[in-house]
Amino acid sequence: MNPKQPVFVQEAKLDNYEIVKPLGQGAYSEVVLAKSKVTGHESALKIVDKAFLVKEKKMHHACIEREVLAYLRHKGIIKLFHSFEDQSKLYYSLELLNDGNLLEYINKYNFNEKMIQFYTAELLLILEYLHQNGLVHRDVKPENILLTKDKHLKLIDFGTVFVYDESKISIGTKLEEIRIQYQKQRSPSLNDFEKPPIKYCRDSSFVGTSEYLCPELIDYNVVGPQADLWALGCFIYQLYTHRTPFYSDNEFQLFHNISQCEWEQDQRIPNDALELIKILLDRNPQNRFYGDLNDSDYNYDSLKKHPFFTGIDFTHIWLQDVPQPSIHTQKRKLSRFQTTMLDKQKEREKPDIRGNSVTKHQTDQIVLKGNVDKEHGVLFMTSFSIRYADISIQGGIPYFNYINPQLNNKLTIIPLNQFTSCRLLGKGKFIVGDKNKKKYIFKERDHDVTAQQWVNTMNKYINLNHF
Repeated sequence: MNPKQPVFVQEAKLDNYEIVKPLGQGAYSEVVLAKSKVTGHESALKIVDKAFLVKEKKMHHACIEREVLAYLRHKGIIKLFHSFEDQSKLYYSLELLNDGNLLEYINKYNFNEKMIQFYTAELLLILEYLHQNGLVHRDVKPENILLTKDKHLKLIDFGTVFVYDESKISIGTKLEEIRIQYQKQRSPSLNDFEKPPIKYCRDSSFVGTSEYLCPELIDYNVVGPQADLWALGCFIYQLYTHRTPFYSDNEFQLFHNISQCEWEQDQRIPNDALELIKILLDRNPQNRFYGDLNDSDYNYDSLKKHPFFTGIDFTHIWLQDVPQPSIHTQKRKLSRFQTTMLDKQKEREKPDIRGNSVTKHQTDQIVLKGNVDKEHGVLFMTSFSIRYADISIQGGIPYFNYINPQLNNKLTIIPLNQFTSCRLLGKGKFIVGDKNKKKYIFKERDHDVTAQQWVNTMNKYINLNHF
C-alpha cells in the first residue's frame, strides 16, 4: 500500500485545531492536547506516521480501530470524536483522559475488596457489550484501561479487535474486508487442528500480551469471547496480588503454565473471588460462562449473579461513586532498583532453551547493560517507561534481560535466539522482532549506551544461529 493513498474519510482537518502542548510520544506516534478553534473543545489528538504503519504492516490495525471506535458507544470505552489524514499522517481526536492507566493506579495503591469488586463489575459490563456486538478485544489488561477524573474505567487499544460473529455488528463485513485487504497472511484454519469445544470460535492471528493469553490461543491458535473472560480472571487475580497468575521469568515456562492451567491460589484472595477466578481460568473455554448456555447467547446474567458481585448494582454502576483505596503502597527509590538489578538476576535460576538449568553458581558474563525506555500500547495512548536492561551470557546462552521498576521489580528474560531481527528506528529508538512476529520497541535512555550499541550487540548474537 502507498502511504499517500487515503485511508479515512475526511471529517476534520488539522487547521481546525490549536495545538496546546504535547502529552506523550511513541515510536511511530505522538499525542498532543488540541483545542478546537470552532467550539473550544479540548481533546487528545493522536498523530500516527503512515509510512511506519505500512512498513510494519500495521495499517489494518489503524483502520479497524478507527471503524470500531467510531461505531461503539459505551461509558466504559474511550470516545473517538473525529479522524482525518494528510499525505504522511493519520489523526485521531480522542476523549481526553489525564488520570493515567489502571496499572499505574494498581502499583500506587493497595485496592480494598470493594474497589476490586467494583472494577471487576465495570470491566465485565464492557466485555459483555463488546461480545454482544460480535467483537473480542484480545488484549484486555490494566495497561489498556484508562481512568476518568472520577476513577471509572475506560477500555482503549482496539487495533487488535477480532470479529467472531459478523451477524452481531453492522460493520462486521467491513472490518473483515479491512483485515483481508491489509493482512495478507492469515492464521491456519481450525480444520488444521483438533477442534476444542469453543462456541463461536474463529481462527486468529497470535496477538495479545503473553501473561494474559488463553490456553486455546496458545494450543490451537483460535479465539472467541472466552479469551476476554480468561483475561478478566487474570485481571481479578492481579488486583489482589499485584502479579498475574501464570507469571514466569521465562516465556516458555509462562506458556507452559497457561497451557496446563497451573497457577497458585494466593491466600490473599477471598473465597468468593477465588471461586470466580477458577471459573474464568477454566482450561475448557465453554466453562468460563457461569451457569448454563443456550444456543444463541452466553450467560452473562449468571456471571453477574455470582456471590463475588453481591451488593453490586450493575444497572447504575456508571453513575455511582468509585470506592477509594485506603492504604498507600510504599515504594522504594529507583536508584535502589538500579543498583540491585544484577544481584537479583544472579539469584534467579534460568532454564535455557535446551531444558538445562542455569543456576546462580554459574558465572554471568555481562556483555552490555544500561537503561532503556520500553514502549507499551499498540496504537492509541502509546508511551515509554523505564527498564533496567542488559545482555548477558549464562551457560553459553545469550539472554536479553530487563527489569520493570513500576511492576514490583518484575524481571523479563528472553533468550536472544527467540529474536529474528533488531534494527534502528531513528531518534534513539530501536525495534526487536521475535519468532511469534511480536515487536518490542525501545528507546535509549542513557547516552552512555546508544540505540546503535544495543542493535549491534543483539544482531551479533541473533546472527550467530548456533546457540
